[in-house]
Amino acid sequence: MLRLDELKKEINAEFYLHDELINHDIKKVDALADMIIKPSGKKDLLKLLHLLQKSGNPHIVINSKGRVIFPDRRFHGTIVVSDLKL
Repeated sequence: MLRLDELKKEINAEFYLHDELINHDIKKVDALADMIIKPSGKKDLLKLLHLLQKSGNPHIVINSKGRVIFPDRRFHGTIVVSDLKL
């Protein structure tokens, strides 16, 4: 399992725990996330995705204009918010 302190050492990003997506200018998604991560650049985004996938941590990537529907209005895992192109 991936730990927050480990992520913070590896990734240059903003981290938010148990927060509403609307608080991060994601207006089309009405959901509470266990963790929201906003990587500072493409390199950090790629490293973050690798770490999340390697650890088996459930995650999705959305941009500020994205539309995602959660069945129970909650995503149990990590949401990566980025407008960076891969």
